[in-house]
Amino acid sequence: MLEALRRSSKSWVMKVILGALALTFVLFFGTDFGGGGGQGGGSHSGSASVVEVGDTNFTAHQVGRAFNDQIQRASNLTGRQYDTQTAIQAGLLDQAIAELVTRTLFDQAAQDFGITTSLDAASTAIRSLPQFQGPSGRFERAQFEQFLSHSGQSEAEFVNEVRLDLLRTQYIDTIRNAVTAPSPLTDTVFKRRGERRVVDLVVVPRQPGAQVGNPDETQLLGFYDENREAFETPEFRVATLASMDVETLARDVVIPEEELREEYELRGDEFFVSEQRGVSQATFLSRDDAARAAALIQGGKSFDEAAEEVSGLPPIDLGSVTRSDIPVAELADAAFGFSSGAISDPVESDLGWHLIRIGDITPGRTVPFSEVRESLRSELALDEARDLIFDVLNDVEDGLAGGASIEEVARDSNLTVTRIDGVSRHGALRLGQTEAPAALTPDVVQSLFEIEDKAFTETVESSRGGFTVVQLDDTIAPRIPTLDEVREQAIAAWQAQSISEIAEETAAKIADRVRGGADIQSLASEFGARYERTPAFDRMGDASTIPGELIAPIFEAGRGDVVDQLVSAGAAVAKVVDIEAADLTDPARDELAAALTGQIANDLVTQFSAALQDQVGVDVDREALEEAFAPR
Repeated sequence: MLEALRRSSKSWVMKVILGALALTFVLFFGTDFGGGGGQGGGSHSGSASVVEVGDTNFTAHQVGRAFNDQIQRASNLTGRQYDTQTAIQAGLLDQAIAELVTRTLFDQAAQDFGITTSLDAASTAIRSLPQFQGPSGRFERAQFEQFLSHSGQSEAEFVNEVRLDLLRTQYIDTIRNAVTAPSPLTDTVFKRRGERRVVDLVVVPRQPGAQVGNPDETQLLGFYDENREAFETPEFRVATLASMDVETLARDVVIPEEELREEYELRGDEFFVSEQRGVSQATFLSRDDAARAAALIQGGKSFDEAAEEVSGLPPIDLGSVTRSDIPVAELADAAFGFSSGAISDPVESDLGWHLIRIGDITPGRTVPFSEVRESLRSELALDEARDLIFDVLNDVEDGLAGGASIEEVARDSNLTVTRIDGVSRHGALRLGQTEAPAALTPDVVQSLFEIEDKAFTETVESSRGGFTVVQLDDTIAPRIPTLDEVREQAIAAWQAQSISEIAEETAAKIADRVRGGADIQSLASEFGARYERTPAFDRMGDASTIPGELIAPIFEAGRGDVVDQLVSAGAAVAKVVDIEAADLTDPARDELAAALTGQIANDLVTQFSAALQDQVGVDVDREALEEAFAPR
């Protein structure tokens, strides 16, 4: 409702919990809120109640406003445009209802609890919102009224929303302020998190060049039988895609010559190229130093030699620049006040004293129409294509709705048709296919796997303004191929496993000998493995190169214990050298206490919300909502 107000609120709970509660509400009720509810069956107008929270009712129009807010928020976040049905399928309608219900529950609970908020408090909050403040930092009435006009709200409605937000914040804060994480809990968690360990670590790498040979048929068949599931193919979807993008559409857009010239004239300032000059700058500590360098130049020394002799530093070559490229006004005036090859008089700025050398000069000019004609045409064609593509999309959807095939609408609307012989849920193509076509985006793949029936089509709009019609042609079920089909893969997998087993056996030998008292560093050298004594690290492995797979067993071991295990790099052996207890005076302990307090408060408010739902009663008329938001 008022994101900026929530961001400025001191209550972090208000910023986080309402969203979490709304999600809880969605999960609690699923996609089938309540029962018939509302006004019952029959036709529902925008004034009929479709959501009831205790004695508060919401009409389809009110739900629609919240729904539109959710769609706008999702579009801004993802860069996608959602039509009504796609937004409903994505759960945005349920989320909108959930937020309405959650806020109403807390509004009613706060009022029952006797919490009030004055209009003066709401007015003060509104005046503090940055979007209503002018350059001076003061509240600007005109900006406020412009916002109201744009959002379609009256001042009274907006003030009431702010008042309810403040009331809700006070109520949530009463719960937050009553919660503190118990010290024993904080200490227990911090001791576990803050404990650090030092180990002697040996990593035995896999040796890709190890001579493991090829398995015989019996070995290979046994390996295949034990690992059949590893060779299972994913489900593939076979599809036809018909796509159009604004760039393709723009190629056929004709922009009349007179329109191009008119645009050129209207935007004349854009095509003026400022004068450019090659500029070098020498900087000195005083005017006398600058004057001495100037005298050396007049005496025959070069600009570079004089600058370095006096200042000890060579001049700076600024390259070819325009006046606006030089931020210091005095230097810009000097650079653009002399002819090519000239050296300025000493110039003072806040940075010191300077001499400026002017190099080649490229005069400013207006780029003629002939040089920008094609770029102008492309730009205007793209703008027109962005409008035209909606007409193309409407024609395509009308054709599909009228029974035309995807090939027919593609031909009539000049869409690009692409055949997909098989793609997995994660976008992998079946073997034998070339690289994925541009039309096969992650959104298209996701849509393809949401289609249940063959020959069904779905339209997916892209963030760049184009669209793709997706048709499911066939589904290829997962299967386990025969050994002959995956023989080469099975041999490679057997060899990789054999190499891992060699590393694992070597690590086991090292671990056994370390347990027997042998020196771990010497053993690492003997077996050609890498050794290090790690810095102290915690359960997250911070400040250490320790393999992640070893962390859990290391923290289960005691001082002097030895653990060995397969890791991603091969196999590893670790001997626990030292255990450092957590420092309970560390400021991080207080940070943990605050985080635990927040989690407890969140859980408490969530449970309270569920109790309010039971106590107050929530009823959502799903049938009426479906009728209200059904496509016309």
